[in-house]
Amino acid sequence: MSVTIMPYPSREFPGKYDDSSFEYTLRHKTGASFSVINFGATITRIQVPDRSGAFSDILLGYKNLDGYLDNRAWHGATVGRSANRIKGAEFTIDGVTYRIPKNDGDNNLHGGTPCFQNVFWNATVLREEDARIYLEKTGIRNSFHIEGEAVRMDYLSPDGACGFPGNLSAQVLFAFTRDMTLLIVFSGISDAPTVFSPTNHAYFNLAGEDSGSVSDHVLFIDADTMTDKAVDNVPNGEISAVRGTVFDFTVPSPVGKFIGSQDPQIICSQGLDQNFCLNTDGDATRMAAYLTDPKSGRKMEVFTNFPGLQVYTGNHLTGESKGDQPYGKYGGICLETQLYPDAVHHKNFPAAIIPADRKTDYLTGYRFCTVE
Repeated sequence: MSVTIMPYPSREFPGKYDDSSFEYTLRHKTGASFSVINFGATITRIQVPDRSGAFSDILLGYKNLDGYLDNRAWHGATVGRSANRIKGAEFTIDGVTYRIPKNDGDNNLHGGTPCFQNVFWNATVLREEDARIYLEKTGIRNSFHIEGEAVRMDYLSPDGACGFPGNLSAQVLFAFTRDMTLLIVFSGISDAPTVFSPTNHAYFNLAGEDSGSVSDHVLFIDADTMTDKAVDNVPNGEISAVRGTVFDFTVPSPVGKFIGSQDPQIICSQGLDQNFCLNTDGDATRMAAYLTDPKSGRKMEVFTNFPGLQVYTGNHLTGESKGDQPYGKYGGICLETQLYPDAVHHKNFPAAIIPADRKTDYLTGYRFCTVE
């Protein structure tokens, strides 16, 4: 199906972004749809049916561009160059130390400004055939069949942006597949070794974006281990087993089972904010995780070639929403496919530094369906 393009204006600054801000809506033959804007390559809406066929927006976000211009919760944004935390806000490549913004205590969180999430990207609508060729050329093992037009976002992050080395050419492909999967493909190539560790920071509530706590959603993760973290939320380099702990989602469990836990890693985050080490070994044909809402019957399955999955339960959600009521604590859950946090400092973690002139690709698929 074809992509619909509409202006996505600012109400606070009328006319200022009329020539640069647009929303692209992709529709599925089932009636499902999702929308992305070129500011931050950000997903703004996901409309999918429940078990009775009623559609709801299951993605948290804002009413208009103004919310995304000051998107401190990173709602739906493409995050990079480096998603998650880097300890001490510095890293070393080939003997040279690079310093990046300290924006999370003494650490760096999600890169800084200007980074992927707070710049305008160039958007191109791709024909179905061209989108399929694009996916095939990544070489990522997957079983997805793109159906309809897709949208590719492009951004050139200049050498020195936020302190990162190299001119990094980044692309994000958004598409629908035959089986109602929202497909995201991240690609990057740089003229110098640099960090390329993106993610999408979507908050999901399968009952509907304004439905309150997701604590009764049921979560499964194909991960036997996780990266341990210190009180500053940065991994300490240790990888531990999850079996028998509050972090064990190898058996489908309510998201809110952590409530009341005295585990130090739960206490320091006021909820789940943890990287799980996936068992899928880079195979995007294997389901890495799923989330279900018992009330609506909506189910979301996660597929990826990333090695990690950050589960964040909206522990600090406050403020503006798409409606009249602000979002609250645990009002949404992020299932962020990613490289491990602070990978630049731990040789036992999958590498986050890409070599010069070598294209690197990552894939994430969120497949939507219903259960009884």
